[in-house]
Amino acid sequence: MKQYDVVIVGGGPAGLKCAEVLAKGGKKVIVLEKNKIIGDKVCAGGVTLKDMELGIPNSIIERKFKGITIHTPLQNIELKDKKYILATLDRKGLGKWLAKKTKIAGAEIKLEAEVRKIDNRKITLKDNSKIGYDYLIGADGSNSMVRRFLGLENDKIAEAIHYLVPKYYKKMECFLNPANFGFRYLWIFPHKKITSIGCGSDLKTKGKVNVDIQKIRDELNLFCDQNGFLSRAKFQAATINYDYKGFDFGNKFLIGDAAGFASGLTGEGIYFAIKSGEDVAKKIINPKYNCQNIKHILKVKRFEEQLLSSLEINKALTEIEGELLIFLARMKWIDKEIIKSID
Repeated sequence: MKQYDVVIVGGGPAGLKCAEVLAKGGKKVIVLEKNKIIGDKVCAGGVTLKDMELGIPNSIIERKFKGITIHTPLQNIELKDKKYILATLDRKGLGKWLAKKTKIAGAEIKLEAEVRKIDNRKITLKDNSKIGYDYLIGADGSNSMVRRFLGLENDKIAEAIHYLVPKYYKKMECFLNPANFGFRYLWIFPHKKITSIGCGSDLKTKGKVNVDIQKIRDELNLFCDQNGFLSRAKFQAATINYDYKGFDFGNKFLIGDAAGFASGLTGEGIYFAIKSGEDVAKKIINPKYNCQNIKHILKVKRFEEQLLSSLEINKALTEIEGELLIFLARMKWIDKEIIKSID
């Protein structure tokens, strides 16, 4: 049985960044990825300025935008700045870039390494091989096996659905319409050769609004059909776990989507994944490290989930709140504050 200081289950952005920092800190670490390739994940690929500041190379960034057009049933507005504030990226390219940095740092990556069983000090893979560990990190997404091993339920799960449309779009757009899309939004995120058009909904929610994911998909289908996209589009879906219930469990940790660090409001997860992976690695190297990035993530999540709770109460109220916010955004100082929140 091979023995490692740290075993990381999951080769997404959280797991790869964590492995890179650990390896640079002198730890013997392996990343176990169940898929054949790194970076193959359903993702709309939209990122904000704070993601671009992670050092992501321009070769992975596909499009940059200085603003976004927001539509409601009653009005439209373009939030824009003099600098780029939003972008879309190549998710597979991001995975390859992070994997390369991880390997250069000295970490091992094992592909097609599906975990079958977790014990307190060892992991058994599907091929019956066993790997020992001192520390175990779950970076295995919204359906995390490590999270289940820790006995944590997922009470806040969203599903993101989108079509990849072979059409060039000039602008990034979003549509706020609670009657059609519940308390979230429909997005148009243009890439180089394709455009992601999608929306999301809670699969589990304790709010009072009953959101039907099939109705959301029907509305998405109608939108794409009316714009002539449906016959040429590729449908994809993925779950998002935003139910945070802790990340530090002695010699076991959760990062990224496995920990519930994704945004419940927007579904954004790349930045939070990378920063949580970085913090947990530093915590293992130096137990006195205060995980300042995770503290910031949790502060943002608390604000977002308070907002979500108010939006879930009543669809009519949600529509009024949305129209009021967009109306106020026409005032330049509020426009700037909204752009700051995007950054």
